[in-house]
Amino acid sequence: MARPLTPFAEWPPHVRTIFEAVGRVMTTPRLYPETLELLPPDAGEILPGHEVHVVHISGKQLGGRKGLYEITVVGHLYEGRWRFSSGELEKLANEAWTAAKGLGRALQ
Repeated sequence: MARPLTPFAEWPPHVRTIFEAVGRVMTTPRLYPETLELLPPDAGEILPGHEVHVVHISGKQLGGRKGLYEITVVGHLYEGRWRFSSGELEKLANEAWTAAKGLGRALQ
C-alpha cells in the first residue's frame, strides 16, 4: 500500500524552498526528468550553505517500470533524503510555486 503524500504545509521550510525551486523551473504543470536540468547549476543557490541534489532515477535503474525523484540535502544546518513519485513531486512543486507567486517572490 502506498504511503499518503505529506501535505505541502507540513514539510519543513527548507524542503519547501527546494520544492519552490523545482516549481520555478517547470515550464508546464507536468514534471519531466529534463526539467531538473533547468535548476541552478550551483545547488547552493537553492539552499545557501548546503549541497542540494534533485535527481531522477529511472525505473530501469530501480529494476521496475516507474522511476522516481530523489532530493538530497547535505549541509551544516540540514541533512536529509526524500524520494517521490513523479506525481508527488510535481504536486508539491506546483503548490510551492503557486504559494511563492502569492507572496510576491515570483519576480526574484
